[in-house]
Amino acid sequence: MQDAEKKQITPDELAAAMLQFTMKSIENSWDTIKPAVAAYLQDPVLTQEKEDELIKEIYIAALALEIYCIPHAFDAEIARLVSSGMKEMMASSNLSEHRLYESISQYYLPRLSTVELSATADLALALAQEVASILYDRLELPLKPVDPTNSLLWVKLFPFLVQHVGKWPILSTNFEVIQERRQ
Repeated sequence: MQDAEKKQITPDELAAAMLQFTMKSIENSWDTIKPAVAAYLQDPVLTQEKEDELIKEIYIAALALEIYCIPHAFDAEIARLVSSGMKEMMASSNLSEHRLYESISQYYLPRLSTVELSATADLALALAQEVASILYDRLELPLKPVDPTNSLLWVKLFPFLVQHVGKWPILSTNFEVIQERRQ
């Protein structure tokens, strides 16, 4: 697509689009992982409150990976603008009460930095595995095995998470990031 054909979008709008894109994707496919998650509860009937909690944890994990990958998805200046827009979105009155960024910065970003420093051959896979591992540990499911190896939950969770991340290239091919709207 030619740059002239791309719709112009501010960093805040791009961040909002990614947040919405990721959340809707997770919500729309929740039913595909719901039975595997419910199997690790004392009572395999999920309450709405528990569903909301689990979906939020998955969303935080996916969002952490998306945020961490911003510098890998854009050139330096655009990445700076998009990161700034994402921080503004996370601090907005609509999202700040959910404390998403607190969980991301406390649990995910430090461990993702460590993964990147390990200089693995497939950084994308290593980052996705680390995020899935953190998520697995954070899910409050009393019957889940401590070790995810050979766990049905892990077998379902990893591909579920991975299918919802990595959409920055889709957005960057369809939109041109600009600092602010021209009046």
